[in-house]
Amino acid sequence: MEKLFIGAVFKATNVPRKTIRYYEELGLIKPVRRTRGGFRVYDETVIPMLRFIRHAQRLGFSLKEIRQVLSVWRRTGRTCETVQAIAQRKLEQLDKLLQRLTALREHLFKLTQALKNPDGCEPHSPEVCVFIMDALPLDEFPLRLPLPFPLAQAKPSKRRRRRRQKPSRRDDLWSDWEKEQEDDWDEWGQDWTS
Repeated sequence: MEKLFIGAVFKATNVPRKTIRYYEELGLIKPVRRTRGGFRVYDETVIPMLRFIRHAQRLGFSLKEIRQVLSVWRRTGRTCETVQAIAQRKLEQLDKLLQRLTALREHLFKLTQALKNPDGCEPHSPEVCVFIMDALPLDEFPLRLPLPFPLAQAKPSKRRRRRRQKPSRRDDLWSDWEKEQEDDWDEWGQDWTS
């Protein structure tokens, strides 16, 4: 089996290095090992795995659903029932979304027809446009659904944690000196008050 570093995996799949690391963090893929320098080393099976992940995303599968499919595949080798259940849910969501979009199209069509003969448009009326105010907006449709697939793949930002530095010997000496000074001030204050 050929061993690949992350750069070679990127060249073979055109999946950015950050995304590969993110997939690894989510448990979708795993490196075979790490070198002494900490570099990830993958085997050649990661290439079809990444292609599968990207293709499933384009079909509307979320990363959570892809992880579910992959875990079933790793356990049993069979994913048909899992994929069918997820695809069925997606299909139902898509049908509801299509109904919602069709209703929106009808409302917008009625709005354009009403505006062909704008008898109710008076200059400087209290409402900017009476026709828009009479139309049912998108968020008040009876079917309220999010999109069954993400429009843009958002990734959580990762802030690097700063390593907590061990105090140096100089810092220890400085803090010891400060403590001595505080003690001296305390003693001086006691002498002053007595």
